[in-house]
Amino acid sequence: MWERVYRLLRLHCPAEFRDEYGSEMARLFRDRCRKEGSLRVLLEALPDLAITAWREHVETLWRDIRYGIRTMGKSPAFTAVAVLTLALGIGATTAIFSVVHAVLLRSLPYRDPERLARVWETAPKGRMGGDRTTVSPVNFLSWSRDADLFEDIAASTSGLNRTLTLTGTGAPTKLMADNVSGFFFRILGVQPILGRTFLREEEQPGHDRVVLLSYDLWQTQFGADPQVVGRSITLDNTSYEVIGVMPHGFRSPDRLSSRDGSFLLRPLTFDAARATDRGEHFLNVIARLKPGAKLSQTQRRLDAAARQIEREYPENKGWGVRLVPLRDDIVLNVRQALLVLLGAVGCVLLIACANVANLLLARVTAQSREMAIRSALGAGRFQLVRQLLTQSLLLAVFGGALGVLVAFWGTDVLLKLAPRNIPRLAEARIDFPVLGFAVLTSVLTGVVFGLAPALRMSRPDVNESLKEASRTSSGASAGSRLRGVLVVAEVAVAFVLVIGAGLLIRSFRLIQSVEPGFRAENVLAMDIAPPPSKYRQPFERVAFFQEVLERVEAVPGVRSAAVVSDFPLGGSGGGGFVIEGRTPAHPREWDAEFRSISPDYFRAMDIPLLEGRWFTRQDAAKAAPVAVVNKTMARRFWPGENPVGKRIRRRAPAGPPWLTIVGVVGDVRHSGLTREPYAEVYVPYQQPSWGTSEVPFPFPRELVVRTDLDPVSLVPILQRQVWATDKDQPVTRVRTLEGLVRDSVSRERFNMFLMAVFGAVGLVLAVVGIYSVLSYTVTRRIHEIGIRMALGAERGQVLAMVIAQGMRLAILGVGIGTVAGLALSRVMSALLFGITATDPATFVSVSALLLAVALAACSIPAWKATKVDPILALRCE
Repeated sequence: MWERVYRLLRLHCPAEFRDEYGSEMARLFRDRCRKEGSLRVLLEALPDLAITAWREHVETLWRDIRYGIRTMGKSPAFTAVAVLTLALGIGATTAIFSVVHAVLLRSLPYRDPERLARVWETAPKGRMGGDRTTVSPVNFLSWSRDADLFEDIAASTSGLNRTLTLTGTGAPTKLMADNVSGFFFRILGVQPILGRTFLREEEQPGHDRVVLLSYDLWQTQFGADPQVVGRSITLDNTSYEVIGVMPHGFRSPDRLSSRDGSFLLRPLTFDAARATDRGEHFLNVIARLKPGAKLSQTQRRLDAAARQIEREYPENKGWGVRLVPLRDDIVLNVRQALLVLLGAVGCVLLIACANVANLLLARVTAQSREMAIRSALGAGRFQLVRQLLTQSLLLAVFGGALGVLVAFWGTDVLLKLAPRNIPRLAEARIDFPVLGFAVLTSVLTGVVFGLAPALRMSRPDVNESLKEASRTSSGASAGSRLRGVLVVAEVAVAFVLVIGAGLLIRSFRLIQSVEPGFRAENVLAMDIAPPPSKYRQPFERVAFFQEVLERVEAVPGVRSAAVVSDFPLGGSGGGGFVIEGRTPAHPREWDAEFRSISPDYFRAMDIPLLEGRWFTRQDAAKAAPVAVVNKTMARRFWPGENPVGKRIRRRAPAGPPWLTIVGVVGDVRHSGLTREPYAEVYVPYQQPSWGTSEVPFPFPRELVVRTDLDPVSLVPILQRQVWATDKDQPVTRVRTLEGLVRDSVSRERFNMFLMAVFGAVGLVLAVVGIYSVLSYTVTRRIHEIGIRMALGAERGQVLAMVIAQGMRLAILGVGIGTVAGLALSRVMSALLFGITATDPATFVSVSALLLAVALAACSIPAWKATKVDPILALRCE
């Protein structure tokens, strides 16, 4: 051991000390080790050894850094191109990662979020809801009573359409309201910053007139008044007591995709009828698993409970329960799209690295004589690699620093362009984890694009390098093969990017070509839902809507006006029904979406009539109950028959009246352009049976106006007509139907736009790579080209020779990219509509595009090669 330490000490001692005192030092060190023990001497020597080694390495690194900076300063154009290319790649990657980190990676803002799970019911095959159906109260209460199932379980009825009207604090204001059960706050591990949460007795009907304010609502509507607890406020003409204020930034799991932080929390209550009806499904349920419990174990217990319920209640046949980790459930609809975008921007970064590697390889090739001289003078391979890697890391550091600035700007752009329904998107920012990712990306990038040139040039052939240095041309450059490999990789990765962009563009065009079932031009929609507490009786609400419609229809420029309970592309409410004279295989087999509308709704929306008639003003309270069904319902339940004259009724315990079908209308895609229409039933809102507690169909809440003018210009006039009917009635969510259609595909548009941008950038970088390699090759082969032309070669032959060299690389890259694109097709499948991820037309068109662009990139250096003067080229020799 002491001999090894001695050798290390001699290595780090000054040369003159080693020569003069080396043998004496060896003897003294050996004697001391034998006398005092090798380990002790070693421990005493290690600090000095470490300090000496550290100083030497720091000095060496500093020399390499200064050398790299001097080298970069000698070629400012090269440095600028490399740094900007890397900044683009690193900045775009960091910006996308900031979104991925906020949405997919950042821990949920709740206590022990890894033990939180969402509980869904699964509907029988063919029923609405599929494997993500909200929970019935009777099942929720049953799980709550099972102390061995979960540590805690809670339910809520959150939704954007659940609103209360705040009055008495200025202009009437619509506020989002969530009803939550008692353990809700304990499960999430959150407590109010002011006041308290709900008491058990406040979860009983009639005792629930208390609310909790969100932090943003407390700030905006109540001026952050610390005395707000205990204050009475008026919501829907009913007095509520404020019992607390939630912490800043708090969102329930159902509101993580909403950017509006103003909302209320109320106690969740249900009466005895709803608590025992297994046919109603409207609860969002979250649960906290017991410590140490596995999700699979709890899932098996829930499955056993579902089978027991099925045996006891045959009408529940086919229903099940699904347990999903809460974070996975929240990001379910966006996870794959974000990962695809992150992979795409990573491909852009790889292409940028390949481009810079090509530039760096050309640069170090020009330094081959310098490398040969260094090697001849005794520089080892490690020293050469270290110097070259230091240069590439400096470029990466400068590119990363500029890329972080690009990422700040890019993140802001993403937040503005991204659809508003991406959960936790507002939390995306350039914070320490994202900065750490940027630093790591910069370092890895520097190693990736610098390692290949460094290894290639760290073993120079001294004789050949000095020979090459004596002339200006050679048959082929030292790193031509490596440059070719890099170009092929660029083209292959760019091909995959452009394929992804092409598939999403085609998919988006197919979505836009889908007929929504109505005509969106010049249609305005607004929410005017009257509060049930003010309009308690159905006839009062009917009178309110009738007066509003009369006033709106009298406005100049209004062609028709109507009201509807659920607007297209915004979701809907479903329920079971029965058909007169027929019995389903299972009591709850037949489902449909129900909407209450005014008679002119079909005309205002321009929904075509296929059979029978529309509603008329005679279909009022005293008339026989009627209904209109859509084409899908008619085809599904009366195939080959005309359903006009058939009778149906809502499935409910009280036995609601039979509805006579009087017409069939075209399908409307209420759940989105990419989803097939469901069976739909339209009923006149004037018939009061649809507003009773026994048949809880919602009254209309949306006003629809078709105009002959720009609908936006009529907004102030229409608002005044509503307020003339009821001065306290808020008018919210005003939007055009064209805007609603655009918003319904905002997520698909966002994915397509970003992928198209990444594909375009990747294509440009790949083309630049082909061009730069051919340009460099032509420059290196000027002597050869001059000799060829002096010996009689035609300009066309020279042109074909250079183009063929570049096109061979492009064709090989397209071939490899095609294989890679087919292999990655599964990743894209979930993001596409109407086409497959292996769509032949897209692959053929993208191949043709890439080859055409590559041909254009090859043509410029080839054309320059034909302009070589043989006499000047030979004179250069």
